[in-house]
Amino acid sequence: MANVYTSVSNAVWYTDKCEIVTTGNVNYNVYVLNVAEPITFGGYTVNGSATLNTTLFTAANVVGAAITGIGIAANTTVSSVTLAANSAITALTLSANATANIGNASSYNQFVLALPAPGNLYSSAPQVAANSRQQIYVGAGNKLTITGSGFTASELGTASSATAGF
Repeated sequence: MANVYTSVSNAVWYTDKCEIVTTGNVNYNVYVLNVAEPITFGGYTVNGSATLNTTLFTAANVVGAAITGIGIAANTTVSSVTLAANSAITALTLSANATANIGNASSYNQFVLALPAPGNLYSSAPQVAANSRQQIYVGAGNKLTITGSGFTASELGTASSATAGF
């Protein structure tokens, strides 16, 4: 049975997701904890595309991470990820287009992700409207804060991300 909360302030979250059910407007934010070591992985890019294709299993939050490697412009970061059904990252959306065709599906090249510093996931806390239900990604081991009144927050999923197991 999942834990259900009516008050959440900088609480360590023990599952990947949270479901927020509201009677009034609430805001939430996730304080992201990360693994300090950079992640080296294989993937490939196509010149002019902002997508890097890969198969990457990681427990770390890589959104906002600086990425380096052949065909990646300086100061490029990860803006979002695409997940497969097994939670593997299959593509990284980059903040800049690739500058070269690198590798292919059977011949990956090496890239490095320098994980972002810990901090709030959102610069402006998202809102869940009154009388609604929303599922959000928190990441096991990260900290969740919900402000406002008239809500319940339920743990969903498993502990397979963020700093779980560290």
